[in-house]
Amino acid sequence: MKKFFTFVAALMAVVAVNATVVTLTPGQFTAGENVENFSGTVSGITVAIAPKTTITADQIRVFKNSTITISAEKEISGIVFTCTANGEVKYGPGCFAAQDGYSFEGKVGTWAGTPATSVAFTASSNQVRATKIEVYLDGETPGTPTPQEVVKVDVAGAIAAGQALADGKTSEELYEVTGYVVNAEPYSTQHKNQIWWMSDDAENTGAQEFEAYACTVSENKVQMQVLNGDKVTLTGNITKYNDTKKGKIIIEIKNGTALFISKAEGDHSISGDTPPAQDLDTINVAKALEIGGALDKGGKTDVAYVIEGYVSDIVTYYDPTSDFETFWMTDDKTSTAKTNADGAFEVYKGNPVQKMEVGLHGHVYVTAKITNYNGTTIETSGSASVNIVKQGEVDEVEAITVAKALELGEALADKGTTAERYEITGYVANVYNFLNPDYGSETLWITDDPESTSTENAFQIYRGKPNTKTATGLHAKVKVVTKIKKYGSTIETDGSTIPFEVLEASTFVPDTVDIDKAVEIAEALGENAKTPVYYVVKGFIQEPGTFDSQNSNATFKLSQFPNEAEGPVKAYRATVLKADAEKVATKNSYVNVTGYLMKKGGAQIAQGAITAFVEAPQMDTIHCTVAEAIAAGKLLPVEGKSDRIYAVTGYVTMVAEEFSAGVESFFLADDAASEEYNFYAASASIAESVEAGKRVQVVGRLQNPNGEIITIENGKASIAPAEGIENIVLTEKAQKVVVDGVIYIVRDNKMFDVRGTQVR
Repeated sequence: MKKFFTFVAALMAVVAVNATVVTLTPGQFTAGENVENFSGTVSGITVAIAPKTTITADQIRVFKNSTITISAEKEISGIVFTCTANGEVKYGPGCFAAQDGYSFEGKVGTWAGTPATSVAFTASSNQVRATKIEVYLDGETPGTPTPQEVVKVDVAGAIAAGQALADGKTSEELYEVTGYVVNAEPYSTQHKNQIWWMSDDAENTGAQEFEAYACTVSENKVQMQVLNGDKVTLTGNITKYNDTKKGKIIIEIKNGTALFISKAEGDHSISGDTPPAQDLDTINVAKALEIGGALDKGGKTDVAYVIEGYVSDIVTYYDPTSDFETFWMTDDKTSTAKTNADGAFEVYKGNPVQKMEVGLHGHVYVTAKITNYNGTTIETSGSASVNIVKQGEVDEVEAITVAKALELGEALADKGTTAERYEITGYVANVYNFLNPDYGSETLWITDDPESTSTENAFQIYRGKPNTKTATGLHAKVKVVTKIKKYGSTIETDGSTIPFEVLEASTFVPDTVDIDKAVEIAEALGENAKTPVYYVVKGFIQEPGTFDSQNSNATFKLSQFPNEAEGPVKAYRATVLKADAEKVATKNSYVNVTGYLMKKGGAQIAQGAITAFVEAPQMDTIHCTVAEAIAAGKLLPVEGKSDRIYAVTGYVTMVAEEFSAGVESFFLADDAASEEYNFYAASASIAESVEAGKRVQVVGRLQNPNGEIITIENGKASIAPAEGIENIVLTEKAQKVVVDGVIYIVRDNKMFDVRGTQVR
């Protein structure tokens, strides 16, 4: 895939060039989301991350399978990463691949290997997020770091410290908060962390005062789960989080680490080899439905329960990439119920502790809070831990072609599904919705033809979840295991977020086009038709869109240049990251939109596209002479057009098309007496007619139509001051004289240059 953009950041040095330790922080970089092949240099240290990275105000993110390379002219003798998480937990320093000289402890990863001018680290097991990188030179090695000052507080003190912060800000100080766990959510086997609330009062069950978000607890370096009633010391930076969706402020420590002070009764193991935690009530499915039915619409219980039952229907089969499975469970070992009315309870995105399919009629313990979802479904709330006591029936699937899948689907009644799942392998012919990073899903059409770009005779993977974090792309070979559903005229997967595997990566590289080219392509189509392949369209937002938070998209118009009155290309319901909600509402934000072009009353990027906010190109107007404009224009390819705006000032040598309706065409030269016709202002808009010898400025994009004459077409023209000559009125006594190509004015036997200065 073509690069969306490559950005080399200008960094501000924080130490002298000859320093032996250079400290790099995210705030020194100007970057954004999903930057490809990033490179930046500060104080002789170059940081390169490929293939992709995201850099925020406080984090340098090295994605899983990406590599960060640190280079210098001098030999590097040590590197220290300070990360947002501990050890081998996601985002921690232990997620880098092992190499000689590298070790980690807590949030700090240290390399002190054989000195070299370049050292590379690959995030192998998971993403790494660094808040600081220290590079040691000239034989200097990382010593024992000076420990950060730690502020020790109780929960009330932590809340007070958080309230003193501005909304969304995180404390610079490190805090140790000691208190009781009073509202613990089940441990997430997917994320390998846990969410819980803390209070100074052990009996304050259900309290939501101070939140430990995505935190971990350990004992003798073994990671464990917290239970209600545990007393812990939580270490991390305090954040004041403004939860706009719920309309409240949350004081929290995110990605913190905790140690037990004392433990409540119950099993703190997360191995799944022991019975469920004993401090939670164990209930059957009927009781879970009773508890959920007593809740208000959208309400959830304050505490978690251990719900015992048997799997009666599987909605979404186990996905090893996300480690979850959605299913219904009942108290009847043989039931196939899948509604509350039939005595079934839904486990939504449960995390199997054993990391395998639960199987139909499997015997399980599910640990989770209970919610009355929208008043219609009683189900688990948040992350549900699934302990499989006995695995149920796991169906064997038949491998079939796309053509066979379509045949089976056509035989179904509308909205009907097959009884069995099938393994369907095909090639991506069309992308309806590109991969949405906020939701991790995309909608694709697949066929048996590896070169097809048509949705005819194609099977739809509806909001499927790929086993990669990048968009799948045309002609990629994929495999999906699913029941087959007939939905109107579409044959598709049965349900959304069904995982699929990319067997062969896409070989398709979309063309990157500017707005003018996008309009040209769209105008050549029939009304409501769209291109067979997608493009990357770059431009400036001229009519900002309103971000749709529910669907994570917006509609906006794009133009070739900033500050234009209209945007000739509409991006219709293009996906926008939640983090970019403000950018899409800002005029002149520069974007790359990936999607299909179509003609719909004009040029449009079809629904399902995805938006990437990138660095805007240099678009300042270049002021120049006619000779400079001709030289710049001839560097363009024949029929090419400049990316920059030029303001070209010269003298009219000939009027080619007389003034009419505010438009005139004429030739310009730097010498008013010249007979050169190499620069042509075609159909320039101007307030009044011009004549030979008049000094004029024309503003627009240079074009090289034939390699000989350089032109600005449809530019904006205005009468320009004649560099002082406007102060001398030409009459019978004041005449223009040209000597060796230089213009002079002679009046009363005195000679003046064009600035009005007497020269003789």
